[in-house]
Amino acid sequence: GERGEDQNIRGKIIRKKRSVGLVPAGGATIPREALDETVLRCQTKLSALNSGAGLNLPFCAFNGGSDVWVDVGNKRVAVEVLSSYLGIDPHEILHIGDQFLNTGNDFAARAVCPCIWITSPEETTYILKTILRLAGISFQLDNEMEASAILAGKPVDFDEMERRTKAVKDMDVYTGEVKK
Repeated sequence: GERGEDQNIRGKIIRKKRSVGLVPAGGATIPREALDETVLRCQTKLSALNSGAGLNLPFCAFNGGSDVWVDVGNKRVAVEVLSSYLGIDPHEILHIGDQFLNTGNDFAARAVCPCIWITSPEETTYILKTILRLAGISFQLDNEMEASAILAGKPVDFDEMERRTKAVKDMDVYTGEVKK
């Protein structure tokens, strides 16, 4: 039913200041279909609430790949705020994202600005470097080692990645809190 018992999801609810999430519990995984179904149910329920009298609150319900989140606001609102701040038309802003389906967090941006759908961080780097190159803008990254590796297409520093992985091993990835 409406509470999701019919999907047999082993998850827990996490509440943050401006969002609520359904995350896997006890080492379980939530199937993609259950994540999408949960998103669609949240969208339907919240849209119905927004259609009634009272405040029409923008929201974003999305499948995060292993979890579901409902945020106050969405990327359409973010583009509109950025547009207002910069004093430019939203169509002059390019949104780069990886979740443009109706269960993704980039979906709302499609209504207000041009978008590029990417599949990896490397693709984002490629797109940004191409835009800068076409605009005739020289660029430099803050970290020279990182800049050299990216520009040369060198592989990831796995020792550094392992060090970072160990540092956060005992951290709850959803809350940032150290597990006890």
